[in-house]
Amino acid sequence: MTNTLTRLLISFCFAIFIMSCKQKPVASATTAAYQHQIDSLIAKGKKIQSAHIDSLLPIAKKLDQLANLNSDKPAAIYSELFTAHYYWLSAEPQQSMEIAVKCLADAEKESLKEIYPDIYSLISNLHKENGNYKMAFEADAKGLDWAIANRDTTSIIALLSLKAMLTHTHQLFLHSKALNDTSINLQFSALKMAESSPKYESMRIRFYDNISQYYLDNKNYDKAIFYGNKGVALALKHNQPRSLTYAYSWLGEAYYYKGDKVKGLDYLNNALSISRSIKEPYRIMEIYSHLYDCYYSSGDYKKALAMLTISRDMRDSLQVSMNEKQISELQIKYESVKKDKKIVSMGHDEDVKNRLIMVILSGSLIFVIFSVLLFLQYRFISRNNRLISLSNEQKGKALENIAHIQSHELRKPLASIMGLINLIKAMDYELDKECILKLEEAGRELDAKIHAVLEHIDNEQVANNNHK
Repeated sequence: MTNTLTRLLISFCFAIFIMSCKQKPVASATTAAYQHQIDSLIAKGKKIQSAHIDSLLPIAKKLDQLANLNSDKPAAIYSELFTAHYYWLSAEPQQSMEIAVKCLADAEKESLKEIYPDIYSLISNLHKENGNYKMAFEADAKGLDWAIANRDTTSIIALLSLKAMLTHTHQLFLHSKALNDTSINLQFSALKMAESSPKYESMRIRFYDNISQYYLDNKNYDKAIFYGNKGVALALKHNQPRSLTYAYSWLGEAYYYKGDKVKGLDYLNNALSISRSIKEPYRIMEIYSHLYDCYYSSGDYKKALAMLTISRDMRDSLQVSMNEKQISELQIKYESVKKDKKIVSMGHDEDVKNRLIMVILSGSLIFVIFSVLLFLQYRFISRNNRLISLSNEQKGKALENIAHIQSHELRKPLASIMGLINLIKAMDYELDKECILKLEEAGRELDAKIHAVLEHIDNEQVANNNHK
């Protein structure tokens, strides 16, 4: 009987352990060759996001292929990021936002926190391009919070630059006076970080471009030209043609407004040519708008009207106003769904937690009961061995008393406990107050009977010693 109970106890404990300690299977490790290739593609994709966009989509597709071959989730998520970035630069903001939202959801599912700043930066730019500055600032703030949490200096610098740019362009969007704009303080603070190490050299380009624009809008053309030239030098050095279009635009306007119209138009036309070569419709539209400003300022209304017409036609063809509404709705829907899923998940987690507690409590109770039974069995066997030395009459009498206690005194509370355990199982391990009270009552009764048995055994031992 002892062996049977021991096996039963071990089996039960093993079952409880399996139920309470289930773990997900460990995913197969990515091979070193695949991982090196994936890391190289991700690094390359990050580097050329502001370069020629035709190079970006092949990288995204290659990452997607490797992700499918090797079940690599981070590679798939970065593929989505680069694809979304490609569609943004290709003036397809709605498609870009759809992919960016999916990318964010997948990154959150895999807890790939390192990519959050890049995704939020893209989402912020998408909102800014369509004039939704409220959501642009919110996305930038989220990205900056994650960059700080990740201790990612590169992302911190990038998102501070984005925040400064949003602050400045929002002032212009609202037709506020540029002199009231405080974005320049953000620009110089972030630029100081970028100038702290040679590894951040390429990141200085955006600051030189933005600072040049700031001084241009404030009619300080000499400083606009100074920082514009610094932006040109680094953009050429690091092969950043998109950034070069901004530097050329600000230089072009600054020279034009200073009176050197030929030089100014040369810069603007170069910016236009580069924008066409890298296939960026938004930049082309913006540069035509800059040309309109220049011609209008000098009273050349015929050319000004031509530039304005081209810019507005492009704006209409890109459906900017429609994109603004659709893009905003996409992110709002995503945020709402995410909140709903979080609420459902919290409820599910609570149910799982409660069920696990019930299983552990029930298992612990059954373990204690079986332990008590094993202990009693051991004491009974020890007592029986001692009784061998007694006379047949004393032995028979003692065994008869113990058998009576076992069959009558202990069975009642034990039967009650086993019945309650079966009830708990039938209730899917859910306990109510009444059930717990009954278990407690049966446990106290069993405890009292056990003490009675032990006391009887001790009395028999004393009597046996006196007899001897």
